[in-house]
Amino acid sequence: MSSPASSSSSSSSPRPNINAHELQGPQLQAPQLSESEIQDLALGRTPGKGKAAAPRPEIQQVCEEMKQELPGAEVLRYTDQGGHPMLKKPGLPSGTDAGVCSAMTSEWIRTGIEAGGDPKKGSQAFGKVTDHQFGGLIDKQHAESLQGDAIRRKNNANIDSISKLQDDIAALKLKQAQRGAINEKLTDPDLSPDERQSLLAQRKALNHEIKAGSAQAKQDSEAITQTHHELQAQTDAFRAGRGGGYPGVRVQDYEPIQGDSFAQKLFDGTKENGHYRMGLRKPGEAAEGHVIGLHKTDGESRLMDANTAEWKTNNHKDLVNLTAEHIDRLYPGYESFDLTRYG
Repeated sequence: MSSPASSSSSSSSPRPNINAHELQGPQLQAPQLSESEIQDLALGRTPGKGKAAAPRPEIQQVCEEMKQELPGAEVLRYTDQGGHPMLKKPGLPSGTDAGVCSAMTSEWIRTGIEAGGDPKKGSQAFGKVTDHQFGGLIDKQHAESLQGDAIRRKNNANIDSISKLQDDIAALKLKQAQRGAINEKLTDPDLSPDERQSLLAQRKALNHEIKAGSAQAKQDSEAITQTHHELQAQTDAFRAGRGGGYPGVRVQDYEPIQGDSFAQKLFDGTKENGHYRMGLRKPGEAAEGHVIGLHKTDGESRLMDANTAEWKTNNHKDLVNLTAEHIDRLYPGYESFDLTRYG
C-alpha cells in the first residue's frame, strides 16, 4: 500500500515515461572466451591465442629432413616459437625478445611430471599449454628474466661486500701491526716523557679504531653470510621454477660439445628415467643461449625444442641421436651443454 504522502505526490505530477531497456545501456554481445582466456584475464596474464600456431615452412622442412635422417623420430606437434604471432607483436616484456624457450621447457617438464611420466599424457597436457595459453609462456619467461636479474644483482652486490670486507680486514691487520710496533717502542727505557705520551696516545687511538673496525667487520661478515643463505634459497627456487616447480638434480656441469664424444656424454648423462633440462652455451657467454627438454623412459622418449617441435623416439638411443642432430643442424655455434634432471 502507498502512504498518503506518496499517493498525493503521484497525483500531482505525471510519472516519467522511462523505457526499462534504456536503463541497461547498449546491449553488447558477450565475447566468446575460452576457459584459458578467462583464466588469463582473471590472473592479469597476457591472453593466449586459443589455437595452435601454424609452423613456418622452413621449420617443417628441417623437421622433415631430420625425420629422413632418423626414421624412428616422429613429430608430435610443432612448437616453432619464432613463428608464433604473439612473439611478433611490438612491446614484448623484457626477457622475451629472444623467445620463450626456457618457459616452454619448464612447462613441458611440469606437464610431463604431473602426467606421471606417461609420454602420451604429458604431450597432450603440454599441447593444451602451447595451443591455448601461449600468453602465459610469455609472462612466465618475463618473470623468470626478472627473477634471474634480481638474483644476479644481489649476488654481485654480495661479491662487492665480500671484497670490501677483505679490504677492511687487511686494514685492521695493518693497524694491529702498527699497534705491535708501538708496544715494542714503549719498551725502550730511553724514551722521553713526551715521546712516551705520544706513543700512548697513538696506541689508544689505534685500539679504538681496531675495536670499532672489528665490530663492523663482524657485523658485515654476518650480513654477508645471511645474504649468502638467502641467495642459495632464491637460486634453488629459481632452478625449481625452471623445472616446472620441481626440484632438480644437476647431473652434468657444462661439458664441451665435441664430435662423437658429445653423443656419448649425452647418453651417459641421461641414463636415468626422468625429464631433463639441457642448457646450451655459446663461447664466452655466462648465460644459457638456448634450452632443450628431454624425457627419457624405458620405452618411448621425447625431445622438445621450442624452435622446432615436440618429438617422440622409440628409445633412449634414438633420443640421443635426435638431440645430436638438432645440435649439429641448428646450433653449431654453441660449444658446451649441461644437464639437470627433474622428476
